[in-house]
Amino acid sequence: MNAFWLTVFIVLFFAPFFYFYEDGQFTHTELAYPDSQFVNIDGIDIHYKIHGNSERYMILLHGFGSSTYTWDKVTERLSQMFTVISYDRPGFGLTERRFDLKYNPYTNEYQVELLRKIMDHFKINRAILVGNSAGGFVALKFAISYPDRVEAVVLVDAAILNKDWTNGFTRFLMNIPQVDHVAPDIVGRLITRSFEDTLSSAYYDPSKITEQDKEEYTRPTKVLGWKKALWQLTKSVKYEDLTSQLEKINCKVIIIHGKYDKLIPPKDSEELSKKIKNAVFYVIENCGHLPQEECPQEFVECLLNGLAE
Repeated sequence: MNAFWLTVFIVLFFAPFFYFYEDGQFTHTELAYPDSQFVNIDGIDIHYKIHGNSERYMILLHGFGSSTYTWDKVTERLSQMFTVISYDRPGFGLTERRFDLKYNPYTNEYQVELLRKIMDHFKINRAILVGNSAGGFVALKFAISYPDRVEAVVLVDAAILNKDWTNGFTRFLMNIPQVDHVAPDIVGRLITRSFEDTLSSAYYDPSKITEQDKEEYTRPTKVLGWKKALWQLTKSVKYEDLTSQLEKINCKVIIIHGKYDKLIPPKDSEELSKKIKNAVFYVIENCGHLPQEECPQEFVECLLNGLAE
């Protein structure tokens, strides 16, 4: 190998490790809301909100790139009938980002176990689980794993029948040390530059998106370690086909979908409703991927009607 190619090799091999970037400016607690609370589970401060004082519990699970904020427009009404708990899943919102633990908090498996531990912490025997998008996967997987602890599952534009976008070679590339070092900043920059377009695509009527909505969706990008955590989650989350396990679900399942969802097609939820016994299916007109934000009144009505059936 001549000197030129040796130099190229050295630069390509070592240069990425000398790339430094800003990864948030504030601690998770510095960005807390007036009604924010934190509970330490397995060494991580989990951000949550709790409203209501009913003996019936409802736990709200947000989707990818979202947070407890997504439920703010429906919490007040729901808390009149239930004790409502929403929390930020690891990697999102104002939950602490940790990378020094003996386990990986960003896997599907841990997301399910964390839900169990949160229920244990609050001494909740059974709860109604409401999951939007990727949060729907967590809710359904939990109902399969811990059927005795679930009163009902509400799937909102849930990411259940979607396919894994990665393959073996992609995951190999993602774990190359040089790529692993610089990718969090690259992905973070792409997300911050395109977040308004991404949020708009989640709505049927983007004119409903307020400046507060935009501000709250960018708040988590100020938390220390948000880029690295998002990258760790991207690498760790793997698609799991739940269709063969749907027969294990004995609780009531309410499936709600925005008619004009551009991210998860409504036909996925319709198909899912046919595969699950005791499932009821609602379509909300003039609505996209986030019914709880874009059409909160219609969303709550569908949820309550489904529980009453």
